[in-house]
Amino acid sequence: MSDASASASPQATPTTGDHRLVICSIGRATPASAKSIAIGLGVSVQSVLSAIYQAPSTLVDKVSPEVAEQLQSLLTSLGFETRIDPCSHPLTPANELIDIAGYITDVRAYDHILSALAQFLGTTPEESARLLNTPPGIILGSVSQATLAALRERLGTGIELIESNPQTARYSVFMTDNGTGQSRRTSLELRRRGYQPIADQGCVLIDLDKPRADALWSAFQKANTLRVINQDFLRYNLVLTGPGDGATPGACHVLQEQAGIPEHIIPKLFTNTPITLIEALPSKTLESTLLALTKAGLSVRADLISFMPLGLSITHTREPRQLRQTLHSLGLIDSSRTLPALPFKLPYALPELQARVVRSVLEATGTSTELVEVAS
Repeated sequence: MSDASASASPQATPTTGDHRLVICSIGRATPASAKSIAIGLGVSVQSVLSAIYQAPSTLVDKVSPEVAEQLQSLLTSLGFETRIDPCSHPLTPANELIDIAGYITDVRAYDHILSALAQFLGTTPEESARLLNTPPGIILGSVSQATLAALRERLGTGIELIESNPQTARYSVFMTDNGTGQSRRTSLELRRRGYQPIADQGCVLIDLDKPRADALWSAFQKANTLRVINQDFLRYNLVLTGPGDGATPGACHVLQEQAGIPEHIIPKLFTNTPITLIEALPSKTLESTLLALTKAGLSVRADLISFMPLGLSITHTREPRQLRQTLHSLGLIDSSRTLPALPFKLPYALPELQARVVRSVLEATGTSTELVEVAS
């Protein structure tokens, strides 16, 4: 669901009656049933999908109670959550439509999450993996809170879902390296339009409203030199950069409270700076967390990681032959390649989520690894 203009109320074949059937949630159902529902009602599949994902919404209007009950029984058997209302009762639609992004927090649940997400979206696990691995991990657009609740229940633990209203969100603009050498021309064009880029590469504009963000996306879509990203979906690592005021009681308290760092570990942090305190912090909690840390006298910075490529350094293995087979099965080395002497680093960077998944797979087979930041 990505078309915000799609109708959430399919218009069925005209009937007579004084009741309506309302979709409250997709519940345990799958979008695969939308086609058969659409054929039965004589409406488009898209209109049925809109009604499902933008619930609560009317699926069938102006029918008799008997027809509504028959339809409800069928939809309930498919896993949908529904209700029957008199047409005289006002229907309160979803008060806002949101976009949803996902971030895997436990890579051990990766396969389950891909399978469950694919079932929820009516797609394949491979397509679910593509959505999650494409920063910032947007998996659904223009859906309701009811859909978000159903998705959370379906996916379970191991993934964090962030929602955002795209109409009120703020946007950042990133310069893309598409190999055409157009970055300089794009920067000049941005200035001609009255913008002052904050950098020549990477994040060049921040905190735009949706009309300005949409205008830039439309203007540069063909050139493919800019990416417009909802700031609510960006994630950051918070890094302790120096001793600051040191391990004061206030600093110890906030490090335990905000970063979950055990008290006996805290003094060691200040002798190993820079060191990451919090990983993958959502943008919505960035400001309050930074404020709490700096008020406690800590010297910290926020590193944007949403588009950070990571290298994988392999430091030790108990099973060299198994390591080689695993790297080959993951498509990371050629089958004829001889592994370098340990420790060694894979010769290319991976997207952040893919790097963490590969690390988990390798460590499960007895290989020690480290994730390494590389230049983008």
